[in-house]
Amino acid sequence: MGYIPRCIVGLKVVGIALLYALLAKLVLAFFSDSGNVTLVWFPAGLGMATFLLGGKRYWPGVFIGAFVGGMLVGDSWLISACIAVGNTLESWLGAWLLLGNPGFSLSLRHPRDFAWLTLTGIIAACFSALIGPMTLLLSKYLPSEALLPSMLHWWMADVFGIALVTPLILVWRNWPKDWFAPKRLLETLAFIGLSFLSGQTVFLSWFPNLLSVYGQAYWAFLFVVWAAVRFGRHGVLLLITMTAVQSLWGLQHQLGAFATAHLQSGLLNIWFYLSILASVGIPLALTLFHQQQTNQALQQSEARLSFALETIGTGAWDLDLQDYSVQRTHIHDQIFGYSHLLPQWTYHTFLGHVAPEHRDMVNAGFHHARTTHSNWDFECRIRRIDGETRWIRGSGCHQLGNSPRMTGILQDITEYKLAEEDRQLGMLFYQHCSEAMMITEADATIVSINPAFSRITGYPAEDVIGQNARILGSGRHDDTFFEAMWQTINTEGQWQGEIWNRRKNGELYVEQLSINTIFDRNGMPLRRIGLFFDITQRKLGEEQLWKQANFDPLTGIGNRRLFYDRLEQDIKKAQRGGWFVALLVVDIEHFKEINERFGYAKGDSILQEAAQRVLANVRETDLVARMDGAEFAIILTELEKIDSVERIAKLIIQKLAEPFTLEDNVAELNCRIGIAICPYDADNTEALKQAAMDAAKKCASQSYRFASPPAEL
Repeated sequence: MGYIPRCIVGLKVVGIALLYALLAKLVLAFFSDSGNVTLVWFPAGLGMATFLLGGKRYWPGVFIGAFVGGMLVGDSWLISACIAVGNTLESWLGAWLLLGNPGFSLSLRHPRDFAWLTLTGIIAACFSALIGPMTLLLSKYLPSEALLPSMLHWWMADVFGIALVTPLILVWRNWPKDWFAPKRLLETLAFIGLSFLSGQTVFLSWFPNLLSVYGQAYWAFLFVVWAAVRFGRHGVLLLITMTAVQSLWGLQHQLGAFATAHLQSGLLNIWFYLSILASVGIPLALTLFHQQQTNQALQQSEARLSFALETIGTGAWDLDLQDYSVQRTHIHDQIFGYSHLLPQWTYHTFLGHVAPEHRDMVNAGFHHARTTHSNWDFECRIRRIDGETRWIRGSGCHQLGNSPRMTGILQDITEYKLAEEDRQLGMLFYQHCSEAMMITEADATIVSINPAFSRITGYPAEDVIGQNARILGSGRHDDTFFEAMWQTINTEGQWQGEIWNRRKNGELYVEQLSINTIFDRNGMPLRRIGLFFDITQRKLGEEQLWKQANFDPLTGIGNRRLFYDRLEQDIKKAQRGGWFVALLVVDIEHFKEINERFGYAKGDSILQEAAQRVLANVRETDLVARMDGAEFAIILTELEKIDSVERIAKLIIQKLAEPFTLEDNVAELNCRIGIAICPYDADNTEALKQAAMDAAKKCASQSYRFASPPAEL
């Protein structure tokens, strides 16, 4: 319950007190013999409704109203206070019992709600009926012989008030919205007007000669049925309230059906009359209301079911197991190719559409289900009226009743069957493909692999599923490589290229990898599929062929082909970057004599060691190549200055001049080095090579020479 400001609570307390006191004054003034005891106590219903709707915070309104009501009829303040305590305790106890009862609802939509309200009123009224008369007895206002009759009348009055006024307040706090709608306005006015005229006739003697006096009192039952059928709880309670006011007014003026000289006798008659009227009208209204709600719920359920079946393209059927006739929905016949609902359909009509190869299976399943009263589930192919072959799935269950029936649904599953076939083909390909496949989450967490993956990598499924794909990393690629790869994947959704990975046994291999991304309906990455195959042997073969074509088989350094390719590339790069390229031609003198003296095998070993000595004194980015016989070429690239060229030349001459040990012999080499600088000496391959060779021929042994004097460079 939300917070209510104290000022609002205070105003409501004042209003409740005034209304309670006014009702008490009216009842005690007109319907009490002694001024305190009556058979009609409307304030009891007001007090109960106050506690039910507002809670215990409004108890001062009930107490003050009851106290003021007693004072208005001449009771002393002590008697008024005691009676007010009894009335307040009655209302609080009744509300406490009802609110703590899980079977009771304030909406009063079920007969049990009125039953609980009446039963609680019977119990709660006992407290007021005990306190009130005892107070009057102790105050000498009531003789002792009148105590028990007064308690009974007091109790009846409070029960009457609770049973009439409390439901009236609880129900009518929600105004009936459809009564005065244009389509019901005439009926509403007729009901109210005729009910009023009937009450005036019966209880206030209007049109006294219209009906026999013995039949007049039963007119209200006719109207209470009308109210229950067409206007529900609101109409019944309005009619009972109207009848109560009219009958009490007639009793007060000695008119109508309950006119009598003895007030308490008349009130007792009215009490029983209204109780019977309420016991007829309220249960009838609630029963009809409950039936209406049930029908509405059933209609809504059927509408939802129909909508659901139409949404998923499902037909419904109802088969009579005696004559095999079938009631169907429109979608049922559409599945078999009919544009409209056929006037007649039987089980044999259905069986005629089933493909011949499935007909016996379907028929046997149906008769087994019918015999054993079990569910009937089937899948089969059918031939539609237009000749198209489709797949259907059906399910049926038995219905209990006088006529044995089976109801079920039917669905076209052709697309599902085709998708299932595609899935099975895809899974067959996935399992038996010679290329490795790996399915990952968007963050590269592995969710599935195929057997080829395990065969290539050595990892079984249990070792990699749930792991990140980086478990295969070889360490041969730097962060820049993977950053570029993932940028391409995130922007384009795919990537392909060669990548080095490591098997479970630690062996490196190179694979041709293709990565593709599956996106969800919102365009977000859902899965990534990696497809790769081992190209290690191919790469090794290509590398071997490349080495054979570009490297000298004796010394392991570059050959003439690699030399020319590299020199041409370095010259172009130097021209773009503004660098220098230095070409050194190393000519070893009289090597033919070494071969003749020591033999070709030892001569080859000398060349191999000479090549390694030269290679050890240049950078990794530089190239050393064997040109011919005992002639080497050195390409020094990306030189910002040429100062280091002369130093390298001197170092190479020094290293080659060191003796070469050949078992028991020692050999010494003499060499000359020619140096040409690009772009000073030449800006193309042949010219630069020729300039370096000419410079080598012109220089002395164990020396070097620039094609152009260093001072001019």
